[in-house]
Amino acid sequence: MTKELTLHIDTITPQRFDELLWDSTIPVAHRALWVLLTEVKLNLTDFLSLDVRDPTDTTLSAAGASKTGLTEMLIPECASILLRETIGDRVEGAIFTEGGKAMSREAATRAARQYAGCSIHTFRNSGFEWKSRPAD
Repeated sequence: MTKELTLHIDTITPQRFDELLWDSTIPVAHRALWVLLTEVKLNLTDFLSLDVRDPTDTTLSAAGASKTGLTEMLIPECASILLRETIGDRVEGAIFTEGGKAMSREAATRAARQYAGCSIHTFRNSGFEWKSRPAD
């Protein structure tokens, strides 16, 4: 007898996602990371390695090619707003920090569970009506 394997992919609703993005009790670095995971075709490791000099108001330029092969892509306005708040007046260093150090994969994962009650990968899995496109 063979058993069927069922794969369950966690997602969140657009309404819940919107609530999380604008919840000021959640550190802005995590909210910015979540919107990028949802909207931009880079993976968690790519985002955590970004430098404060990589984004502009409308694009995000990775230092090297990501696993997807993209090095520059358009970012949604809400991501731009959250990134500016995350970066503040810093001119160098990692975009995503926690406790003054570059944010680790473990810290990002822990915060998703703590604040959103889901896996960090849930943000990548959740499809929303807007999607970023490679920059021209």
